[in-house]
Amino acid sequence: MESRGQQSGRRRSDQDAVDQRLRILAVDDDPAYLRFLNHVLTGAGFIVQTAPDGAAAIDRIRERCEVDLLLIDLKMPGIDGIETVRRIQSECPVSGLYTILLTADAAPETRLRALESGLDDFLSKQSSDSEIIAKIRSAARRLELERRLHVENEELQALALTDELTGVANRRALFRAAAAILGSSRQLTVVMFDLDRFKSVNDTYGHLAGDRILADVAAVFRTSTRFEDLIGRYGGDEFVLLLPDTDVEEAREIADRVLGRIQQIRWSIAGAVINIGAQYGVAASAGGGNLPDLLAECDQALYSGKRRDSGPSAPSPSA
Repeated sequence: MESRGQQSGRRRSDQDAVDQRLRILAVDDDPAYLRFLNHVLTGAGFIVQTAPDGAAAIDRIRERCEVDLLLIDLKMPGIDGIETVRRIQSECPVSGLYTILLTADAAPETRLRALESGLDDFLSKQSSDSEIIAKIRSAARRLELERRLHVENEELQALALTDELTGVANRRALFRAAAAILGSSRQLTVVMFDLDRFKSVNDTYGHLAGDRILADVAAVFRTSTRFEDLIGRYGGDEFVLLLPDTDVEEAREIADRVLGRIQQIRWSIAGAVINIGAQYGVAASAGGGNLPDLLAECDQALYSGKRRDSGPSAPSPSA
């Protein structure tokens, strides 16, 4: 267990790391106060840039100046601090930009106007060095928390659209992607694969063996398709390929390549070496339509193919 001293040291270390990543743009028309801010903030470990007025601050942001926090004076010639922030937000928005208004005016109407214009906090120009640093560090902690939440949200989004077993897209991701492609009137060709008699794998060798085969088949899809193609597990032993801007003939070439590589795989399971085949059906839309209708066409093509080719009764051991 950590002692209080160790915990305090770790918190300081974490805060120092956050401070060193924070990039501040300080804006004030008073050169002496701007030098003071620069001295205080750089001494505390922050990365600081300065601008003498609102117009210069807007130009810096437009030039892709990397800024996390904007510390800006209220009363400046030309454009005041509140109007500067409003223009930055409307003309050249910076994702996650935290804004603090420097002001000697504590009137409620000023604060209300600032909050309504999207500023995050206030700082009195009479504040001491320690008060300024404390306020900035508080903002840094909030920004770091927001970044972590954003990363975690992206990770959750990815999990929500990914099949846990195979790592390819799941049904939700397939339908979302297809809706986007068809909604933009692009051609979409869909290929549905169904592994031959996969149920007998689970019945004969167990579900862990079946899971291994599904994961290996998904890997074949990833290495046998193009960058813009979307691979998804539709359910059970069914996989779906979404092929944007692809005609049926090219789709069949891709499907045959995938099928050939699946048939080449050999699995050593419970002392036997087995291989497995697959069937596929293809459907195409020249624009418009929906994925359920295309999948129904694929399913019908699959059914017709299975009737023509009954195949072996189970995955066959290979020599």
